[in-house]
Amino acid sequence: MITPMRRLLHAALLATALSTVACADFHITTPDQMVEVSKTKDTAADYVAMTHNGVVMRAQTFEVGESRSADAPPASLAFWEQAVMERMRTRGGYALLSTSEVQAASGEEGLRFEFGRDQNGAPYRYTLALFVTEKRIHLIEAGGRQDRYEEASAAIDDALASYQIKR
Repeated sequence: MITPMRRLLHAALLATALSTVACADFHITTPDQMVEVSKTKDTAADYVAMTHNGVVMRAQTFEVGESRSADAPPASLAFWEQAVMERMRTRGGYALLSTSEVQAASGEEGLRFEFGRDQNGAPYRYTLALFVTEKRIHLIEAGGRQDRYEEASAAIDDALASYQIKR
């Protein structure tokens, strides 16, 4: 019988040779405290990594345009900032703790949001970085139980600092 811990260990062993991931739209470095987890059909994320105790980071992009195949209409960073805050508050039950400006390793300006909420009597933290380019919206998310999140905060910061948008 394969237990969840054994699956995690198996994934960690397979991922040890991988320290970075390059997708068509971005590049991110997986910190040593995390392992990249294979993309599954359950997630639309282009990149998923996690710590040994369940803090998860993922990155995904959405195509911007006016065609029917586009994921989102063209809009400013300020528009998407308001959309993110509204969705996190109304659908996720998260309280906004802070917002700050952030810069991708490739130079693009974006926003970083810090959210918190209680779930089953335990506090949770959630970070979201947002970059909007002419062609894509980039979302990089990290979250987990607050005590575990705090242990992983340096790794999360390192991964976010490594994020490069490909042109």
